Formats: sequence, C-alpha cells, structure tokens
Amino acid sequence: MKNLKYKKIKSLGQYNEYCDTHAELMITEEATDEIELLELLIEDYDRRMMAGKLEELNPVELLKSLLENAEWSQSKFAEEIGVSRQLINDILAYRRNISKELVVKFADFFAMSQEAFSRNYELSNIK
Repeated sequence: MKNLKYKKIKSLGQYNEYCDTHAELMITEEATDEIELLELLIEDYDRRMMAGKLEELNPVELLKSLLENAEWSQSKFAEEIGVSRQLINDILAYRRNISKELVVKFADFFAMSQEAFSRNYELSNIK
C-alpha cells in the first residue's frame, strides 16, 4: 500500500504541522492542489473539533490563539494579509470590529470557516 503525503488529521500536533505547511505554501502559491487539499483537511478537523462550540468562541480570542500558536507577530500577519499592523492591533485590543472583508481574509488565511470570525463581540470602551 502506498503511503500518502497527507492523511485525515487526528491530533493537534498533526493539525499544527499541516497549518504550518499551509502557511509556507501560501507564500509561494505554487502548489495550489496541495494547498487546497490541506485546506480541506484543516477545515474538516476544525469542524470536528469545534462542533457545537463554534458559537461560544470569541473571534478576537480565536485570532489571538491562532497567531500565538503559529508564532506570528501582528506585523507579520498584517503584512501577509495586506492590512496595517495598527488595524490588527485595534482588533486584538477590542477597539475595532472585524469587517466582512477581514472575515474573508482571516478565514482564507487560516483555512477556517468565515463563521468563526463573523460573530459579534463587545468592543472596549477605552480609546
């Protein structure tokens, strides 16, 4: 039997490995079939792990967690998705909502459903 390069994700370590590989491939954008396969596997794992919990997750805390797990700075992430570092900082500090355009960018970048980033949350009263 032939060993496959990618398989159904069964652990958080495997999930993180596939997310890292996906992020690296997104930079080169050369292996589109491989990128699409990784996105399907990552989305499947997300759905299985977040089943029933998706409504409970705060989009800002989710974004913070994803950036931390990927060991990405706000600046590096902002540059990768084509927005200002200040915008990302404002979102993470609860000073700005995540726009529909950013929901799409975040979901595409992290290969997640848009629903994960589109729920309402309270902004900070501190300016």
